[in-house]
Amino acid sequence: MPRILTIASQKGGVGKTTTALNLGYTLARLGHRILLVDAEPQGGMAIASNLRKRTDKGLVQLICGDVTSSDVVAEAKNCSLSVIGSGVLEPEDAEFIESAARSGELGDTIARIAVPFDYVLLDAPAGIGGIVSALLTASDGVILMMRCRTLLLKSLPIFLKLVRQIRSEKNLRLSLEGALVTMWDPRNPLEKDLFEELTATVPDALFFRTVIPYDDRFEEASIKAVPMYLLPDSRDASRPYLELAMEIKERELLRGIGEADDEQVDGLF
Repeated sequence: MPRILTIASQKGGVGKTTTALNLGYTLARLGHRILLVDAEPQGGMAIASNLRKRTDKGLVQLICGDVTSSDVVAEAKNCSLSVIGSGVLEPEDAEFIESAARSGELGDTIARIAVPFDYVLLDAPAGIGGIVSALLTASDGVILMMRCRTLLLKSLPIFLKLVRQIRSEKNLRLSLEGALVTMWDPRNPLEKDLFEELTATVPDALFFRTVIPYDDRFEEASIKAVPMYLLPDSRDASRPYLELAMEIKERELLRGIGEADDEQVDGLF
């Protein structure tokens, strides 16, 4: 059975798309069959992966029945990674995605195309709108992206309440995989203080041990539309995503043998 994970955040600019691409590529390097789903109407993943070189159609056309999954799921070279775009070509297409989220068609489509894969990573839009709710309803888990910024931390409880609501009312299997700190700059004293304050108030297990540091090369990788690993001399910089992939696998194994308790998630709410 595929494991469907939503990569989400209350605020934008925290590296959701970068994490989806680099984590997906890393899991594929480890031998898993991976599907990245661009569920952001603005099409960030399509840009980050250069998907539009292959096709500009995606979820919109698939839900409408204009194409089949084989027409719009693009396979990457030299690894078991595939990507499907949002298919948003016109402003009204964005409204269609919202409508499909409310009706359940978006979640049903994701569940259908997920079948051949081991992991499906959903690149969610920022916030707590209808699309995000639909993605969480279709998911097994959520990776909560965050930066150590005061406004972001203050808005965090709203998103966490949404996760809890979806789990209690619509999707009992939904779990909080962990909170991932990104764009981390340990030289910034404000970030350091906020991080220490946050980690002191919630259980350590709710945060991934892995932290994604700030690195200008991520911007370079974005410009070239490749995962960090494929940039020359950047494999060390891509290592945190290998550590994240291994930590996700570790947490899955612990849950499988009963050593990880989902009730820990309640400590964040």
